[in-house]
Amino acid sequence: MKNGTLEILALGDRFSAAYRSIEDTLREMGDLSFREEASFEKAEDAINHVRNSSFDLVIMPNPYGNERRRWIYTHLKNLNFPVMVFDRGALPGSWFFDLGFNADSATYHPLRWDKPLNSEETLAIETYIQSAKEQTPLEVQGDRLGGKALKEDLGLSDKKVLFVPFQRPSDTTIKFFSGGIESFDNFVALVNQTKRLLQQHAPDWVIVAKRHPLEQTRPNADVMFVADDTHVHDLIEMSEAVLLVNSGVGVISSLFDKPVLHAGDAFYSHPGLNRQVKTPEDVVYWILNGFQVSKDIRNRFTHHLVNKVYSFGTFETELVLQKDGSYRNITRKINFDTVTIPEEIKKKKKSYS
Repeated sequence: MKNGTLEILALGDRFSAAYRSIEDTLREMGDLSFREEASFEKAEDAINHVRNSSFDLVIMPNPYGNERRRWIYTHLKNLNFPVMVFDRGALPGSWFFDLGFNADSATYHPLRWDKPLNSEETLAIETYIQSAKEQTPLEVQGDRLGGKALKEDLGLSDKKVLFVPFQRPSDTTIKFFSGGIESFDNFVALVNQTKRLLQQHAPDWVIVAKRHPLEQTRPNADVMFVADDTHVHDLIEMSEAVLLVNSGVGVISSLFDKPVLHAGDAFYSHPGLNRQVKTPEDVVYWILNGFQVSKDIRNRFTHHLVNKVYSFGTFETELVLQKDGSYRNITRKINFDTVTIPEEIKKKKKSYS
């Protein structure tokens, strides 16, 4: 602590899009010292640098972004040294600053949020949910038709739909939080096997899939793919259930009261909202037996995200073509309306003031 403010080591390239997009906001948190992880001869040197300094906090973008950063993140957390990470959130226009990342974070444990809301909080969050359902996700989508109209256009009015929003094979959440499904290829195999089981046990069901908007090729899944620009909210709206690994679409689907089956480790996993599946038999079992999304649980969790976890703002982004032909949506600037930082950091700042 220096002059009553937090001393912060910002790990990574100061001039990267990740830092430049939010640098003004970070500077309001304390005194920043930037250091690239690659500048250390060994990853262990970064740990020693922190231990032999007066830093109060280390911050970094996606801690799973490269192996050295992940190693540093993991070891600092094992030492109980506060590490604040940042990345996009699951709700429209959302961003998070957290002392953990997605499914490895205690921020999403039910002890933090599964508590009754009062009538004022319930009304506010239900108003927010209606608004969020009408907003557009960050990735480009086509015009909205409405779920019913889309289902008619696809000739599926007499079918029940299981929607599969495929994620990016290279996503952090796929590489490190796949859980029992282990890999993207295994998830594709799960989808194919589920289709065959549905044909035997529930022939009135059909699987409809969409490739990720930033990918250029569709996964090798033997299911019906919609046009690549089909709006994801229409697909959720027309479906009876959603099957995915662990993407943020699982959160959006709960806003539409849709049961979600997730094959990986998801930060939003809760029996009132979704079910984890490991096999095609699991998927078909829950499809045949069904379960309801608890609106109370959904409201509590969304209230937690909106008021306790996420920051919100307007994103200025740029689509950048990658060497493999896919695209990356780079955030160049975030104009924040609200900024939320972890309570632990607020308390630390307050103790120094």
